[in-house]
Amino acid sequence: MRFRATVTLVTLFIVTAFVACLGVAISPDALASQPHSRLFREATERSSVSGKISAIGDASFSVDVKKGRDSATFQFLIDDTTTVEGRLKVGAHAAVDYRTNDRTNIASHVIVQSSNSSR
Repeated sequence: MRFRATVTLVTLFIVTAFVACLGVAISPDALASQPHSRLFREATERSSVSGKISAIGDASFSVDVKKGRDSATFQFLIDDTTTVEGRLKVGAHAAVDYRTNDRTNIASHVIVQSSNSSR
């Protein structure tokens, strides 16, 4: 009888320890504490476009980009890391390097050429 009770207690202890370890291993805090985890890497795509500035806001601007017959308007946010060469002005041509984060385009480097560049 004593042997059976000991086996039952040991088995119960092992199962409890396994469930506790499993719970810690899959907790959100455990995954977030792993900075190189693929699940929590910031999804960032980098690209560049050039076109005509069509609108300027407080911390944003839009660029009309043409490729052949197709055209699209890209909207960009400006943050503390954005560098701008020249002055943002509607109608000016701009080349924009940017990153996409959660479907938001954030300008990293902007080169503006004045729209009236006649010499």
